[in-house]
Amino acid sequence: MFQCPACGELLEALTNVHCRTHHRASRTELIARYGTPKYIIPAVNRDVQRWIRDVQVIKRLDFDLAQAAARNQR
Repeated sequence: MFQCPACGELLEALTNVHCRTHHRASRTELIARYGTPKYIIPAVNRDVQRWIRDVQVIKRLDFDLAQAAARNQR
């Protein structure tokens, strides 16, 4: 994520569309006036990390069962 140097909005990329619609300037003009966009790393706390681990689509048990079924088909 990048933070717009003029308005502080978080964006995936600082685009000409954002610069023209919000600031009436091109991307290069905006960077020359306000500086480069700041790269922001979103922080992920432990609860979110645990939730991501728990909701994964393929669990270890699913993999093991599929492997066992493949072995039994031979």
